[in-house]
Amino acid sequence: MSVVTEAPPFHPTHHVGKAAALALRLAEAENALHALTLGQVDAIIGPGGKTYLLRPAQELLRQSERQQQALLDSVADVLTVVNRGGVILSVNRAVRRVLGYAPEEVVGNTLFKLIHDADISVAYSAFFNVVEGYHESATVRFRHLTRDGLYCWMEATLGKLPDVSPKCVVFSLRPITNTSKGVEPALPETAGGQPPPDKDRFLAMLSHELRIPLTPVLFGVAELQADVRFAEARPTLAMIGRNIELQARLLEELNDFAAVGQHKVRLRLEAIDAHEAVRFVLEICGSEIAEAAIEVRLDLAASESMVLADSLRLQQVMWNLVKNAVKFSPRGGSISIASVNDAPGGLALEFADHGVGIVPELLPLVFDPLQQGDDSMQHRYGGLGLGLFIAKGLTEAHHGTLTVASAGRGQGATFRLGLKTIAQTTR
Repeated sequence: MSVVTEAPPFHPTHHVGKAAALALRLAEAENALHALTLGQVDAIIGPGGKTYLLRPAQELLRQSERQQQALLDSVADVLTVVNRGGVILSVNRAVRRVLGYAPEEVVGNTLFKLIHDADISVAYSAFFNVVEGYHESATVRFRHLTRDGLYCWMEATLGKLPDVSPKCVVFSLRPITNTSKGVEPALPETAGGQPPPDKDRFLAMLSHELRIPLTPVLFGVAELQADVRFAEARPTLAMIGRNIELQARLLEELNDFAAVGQHKVRLRLEAIDAHEAVRFVLEICGSEIAEAAIEVRLDLAASESMVLADSLRLQQVMWNLVKNAVKFSPRGGSISIASVNDAPGGLALEFADHGVGIVPELLPLVFDPLQQGDDSMQHRYGGLGLGLFIAKGLTEAHHGTLTVASAGRGQGATFRLGLKTIAQTTR
């Protein structure tokens, strides 16, 4: 049995061999630590003769690791763990069956280098929203490079790995069976079966092409921030990263605008609690609310709050309404969010602020794209003026309603989101 004996405390002496003795002790300690990490030590014996057995614990740990690996390898999906920089940290053996790679061939590579250039932006957008906590999960489709050099259409479900630092995201990848390997799906069509208008196609292409170069820039900034040689430049790098992320969000908004305009919004409907969605959105916006010293008054009084909705898209609607209320409120002001069952089978959520308000002549234009009020408001508050247009389009895709009311300039505004409820038991 291999044993490490814990030596008695070292008492320095004043003879000439003190340095040599210390060096010897350090070397012995280093050898012991090395043996411990390699699992070559069975026990540690302390100064009092007490023995601490390590081998049983090590064997239990290895057995647990083998069981977990066997469980991961039994999953049909390709499970890929990716760090914040997009580097693949681990992958299960399904990667060989689905994509042709041995696990060791992809570990250490950047996932986004294996994704078709035309799909990087949509994949990275989903990844960014999950890793930064804007969404709990996301589902996205993209073309993944296989070992034989072809591209395979995959559907990926993304979720953040909990209790891990630094942040990591798990991609659960599965082939899209109704799409042939290496073949793109047909171009999107409008609800009437016609190709999307030239304007909408142009906007979708423009937002996509502008987002592609942002991805490697974001990766580069993240690598520089992690490099100790650039420690003094981290505040500047953080500023650069924030502005790139803002640009990416604006382009994502432009892409959503094109999708809403084409009536091609895809929803993954499930039973969700609208009240929980409101609270989650408030958590996401927490830092901005705190920075503006805004007081949030919640009155979620509706007794029926279950709705059939796409969780991420409904949160996107609420996020737009909360951001809008914060944006147009004075510093130190307040916003109110209330709910009521205004009719049988109906849920109304009101997002009210006490900010700049809306003049009567602009009320009919609030949900039009590229509207930010008059020129002075546009220069002061910035943005593309697409958020409310997208929010209304996503609401209508849920067969809901989104309306606005305001008493005029300086009187604040109230947005009312109407949804259909479902029975509580269907959750």
